[in-house]
Amino acid sequence: MPNRVIKESLCESEKIASLSDFEFRLWIGLILHVDDAGRGDARPAIIKGHVFPLRDRVTTKDIDAALHALAAKGCVSLYTVGGKPYFWFPSWANHQRIRDVRPRYPEPPAVCESAADCGELPQAAADCGELRLESESNPNPNPNTKENAPTRHKYGAYDNVLLSDEEMAKLKAEFPEDWQQRIERLSEYIASTGKTYKSHLATIRAWAKKDAETPPAQYGKRTQLRPGGTTVGSGDSSRDEGMKKYIKGERQQ
Repeated sequence: MPNRVIKESLCESEKIASLSDFEFRLWIGLILHVDDAGRGDARPAIIKGHVFPLRDRVTTKDIDAALHALAAKGCVSLYTVGGKPYFWFPSWANHQRIRDVRPRYPEPPAVCESAADCGELPQAAADCGELRLESESNPNPNPNTKENAPTRHKYGAYDNVLLSDEEMAKLKAEFPEDWQQRIERLSEYIASTGKTYKSHLATIRAWAKKDAETPPAQYGKRTQLRPGGTTVGSGDSSRDEGMKKYIKGERQQ
């Protein structure tokens, strides 16, 4: 089943606004389950199974009444073929794109050349065209397109750290006390090295992980390598003892 896209212009349609809440929900459900030609099975039991499968309170009587109300208001057209009822959207082809039309239901009787001239098919159905439908035969469109990519904003002293609103929220949640310092650290590093990263949030996280794995520096314990492999530093106990004795001797003199 191709995906259907409903444009926001339907919100300003007076005809759509005249629908009851149930009629509107039914209308949307019919849009989602018609074939590539905008046709569908009009039997209430079939519609209930497709549109309201988990709503036990919705009855076939409710659906039949709402379907005829939609037809009376010109939002769908009803017809029969071989004694079976069907519905369709006469303006379907004007407001959607279909690469390969494969109808599953029979077309309306060709009583006349156009649906607008047929007494059986209300012309007003074309007035519900504000819904502006678009469908593609590809049932699994690629959501990872540049148009769908979130907008990333510039941060840091050099405006080179890129984060979306969602990424910024995650950064603040994970590093509530020093998220700004982490951004500045990355900004300065990118500016000084010219390196690029696919995800700046992932880079900040990776750096934080490395920082957590690195033991803290022992200030005052700097060591120097002596010939022979021994070390000496400001924290060397023997050196401290020698210094204490020297100072004591100076005082005694």
